[in-house]
Amino acid sequence: MLTAAEAANQLGVKVGTLYAYVSRGWLKSYRRRVGRQALYRRSDIEALRGLVAPERGRRARSVPDASSWVTVAQPKSAAGVSLPGVIVTESAVSSIIDKRLAYRGYPIEEVVAHASFEEACLLLWKGERPDEPEVAELRAAIAAAKLPAAVSATIAALGDDAAPLLRLSAMMPGLAAFERRGPALTRPERARRIIAMLPLPLARKPGASVSAKGGMAERLLKTVAGTSASDWERAAMNQILVACAEHEMNASTFAARVVASTGADLYASVLAALCSLSGPIHGGACDRIERMFADLEAGRKLDDLLDTFTRERRLPPGFGHHIYPDGDPRAVLLRETAATIARHKGRTLYASALRVEQAVWKRERLRPNLDFYLTVCVRMLGFRRGMPAAIFAVGRCAGWIAHILEQYENNRLIRPRMRYRGVPIRHWETGT
Repeated sequence: MLTAAEAANQLGVKVGTLYAYVSRGWLKSYRRRVGRQALYRRSDIEALRGLVAPERGRRARSVPDASSWVTVAQPKSAAGVSLPGVIVTESAVSSIIDKRLAYRGYPIEEVVAHASFEEACLLLWKGERPDEPEVAELRAAIAAAKLPAAVSATIAALGDDAAPLLRLSAMMPGLAAFERRGPALTRPERARRIIAMLPLPLARKPGASVSAKGGMAERLLKTVAGTSASDWERAAMNQILVACAEHEMNASTFAARVVASTGADLYASVLAALCSLSGPIHGGACDRIERMFADLEAGRKLDDLLDTFTRERRLPPGFGHHIYPDGDPRAVLLRETAATIARHKGRTLYASALRVEQAVWKRERLRPNLDFYLTVCVRMLGFRRGMPAAIFAVGRCAGWIAHILEQYENNRLIRPRMRYRGVPIRHWETGT
């Protein structure tokens, strides 16, 4: 048995870090029969050291400790059930503390209410509120963006029926290839280019020129939804994009950081995030929500639809977020945005959304998450079916880029370990 000081010394960490390992369920402590001092099994420490100890020698002087990227073991609840949400790294981009989301320390409610999407991008990328010239520069880049001919041809080759997320994904390697033919961009310049180009593959007429001095909100409304982009529409679109911009270490963000940790550029790292988002478990909720509303519009009874979800042991799409068991604060914000849109565009879809929310709460005691009211807002603004997930990607790209840039600043290759559960060692020659 080892004391706390001895165990921490063996692991090469501070005693406080040792206690954190215990609280996360990675390590078990024992008490003496007399006294209150905690002890640790030497065998446990040696097993843990193989996973969390810093590398020795030359590499150890140039890279940080690997321990922050390693999941040693899932912590257990009192019932012995593995809990989600293992901490894998530290970040200053966003926080979810006591079920409250903040961007760089600013509560999400304040950012959605007061910031434009361009301001949110620069806040997430740089850590502080941007000044007006920086915002104007990014807004001008979005307004002036035009797809290179080769990239436009690649997207056109996908066909008009290609999914919006696929079109966004196809653009990234094209932009990377285009940049190789010209002067290399700095990372901030590359970030601005990616953000500025995002609406273009989604446009009804990708090659059409349009005046969009109002930035991302206006560009999306005019070129993708085909609206006039009135003041209230731009305000609603900004709120949607800002609410989607960042949400800590979700699957797509983690994918982006893993790829960035290899030294890959921003295009490849954002592409990894987009590919992760294309999976039905992560990014497919919006499509399922759209299908649910289509069924309701076609005359299917809400109770019958909810009964089907129950029989198939599925949650209603857009409900139940494990981080927010009492309700997603972003959904609350976008419900208010949806109410504003309904005053201008008609209340049919909004009223249907409220009925669904009330029925699910009565049956399941679940509140909606971001995807639910994101889908409602985007469709009410006139975007075609399949676009809510793409609008989410446009907004979330701000956070992806922030995390990629943060990864570059203090990088090491992300290489977690697995817990092996296969057959024991056997030998080919003997067949045993």
